[in-house]
Amino acid sequence: MKLLYFDLEHGSKTLGGPKDVEKIFGYPMLESGSWKEFTTTIKQLYSPVRVQEEVKIGNTIVKQEKTEIKPTNETEISGIVVDTVSELSKKYQRSLTLEDGTMKLKEWGKLKNNLDKMLDMLTKIPGIVIMNCHSKTQHMDDGTTKLIPYIDGSSKEDISKWFDFVFYTKSVTDLKGNSTFMWRTQRTERYDNAKDRTQLLDAEIPQDYQLVIDAVRKKGWKGAKILIIGSPGSGKTYSLKTIRKESK
Repeated sequence: MKLLYFDLEHGSKTLGGPKDVEKIFGYPMLESGSWKEFTTTIKQLYSPVRVQEEVKIGNTIVKQEKTEIKPTNETEISGIVVDTVSELSKKYQRSLTLEDGTMKLKEWGKLKNNLDKMLDMLTKIPGIVIMNCHSKTQHMDDGTTKLIPYIDGSSKEDISKWFDFVFYTKSVTDLKGNSTFMWRTQRTERYDNAKDRTQLLDAEIPQDYQLVIDAVRKKGWKGAKILIIGSPGSGKTYSLKTIRKESK
């Protein structure tokens, strides 16, 4: 397995040095200092391809056109990791911000539109797509709280629609006081975006990508789109080490 790893906020140090990162993902780490650099790199690595297909509905043949995203020059790429989509959105917001630190109203619409276009494109990439995202606590009128994706603009409101899996990181402490990072895979009021389209995973599982890959294989899917939401230091980047199991 060979994955592209975009380190947008220096989280790769959690995984070790450059050689450790390359051992985990199969390719050297990629970095982008701005939204433009990220989009330029993506366009070098992937190309949109228009595909026609015929679908038989009863006695009627329906012709459809769709866009597939394929690696340029038939490069062997098993998927992509964006660490984090929170920082990616921030980089784009910075490109729209005026010198006084403000944004015009129309620019907020542009932020939403272009972030959604990018998410649509990235989640069409064949294979495994993993995006890490920071969380933010939202205080509700009834006094409860929920964790939401920390993304600039309104894309955070419906970001989960692009993904097969949306997991929240959480810490679980046993009777001896030992803490373990887990993934919350099923929705509650606090973990509002959590989901597992395979419906094969327990409500809380260890942060191990092999469990997800096994569930995907049982369903016969060709890939998986995964969003991990959590606070800094809650295992989002460190758990990427478990991808190495699959690459042996």
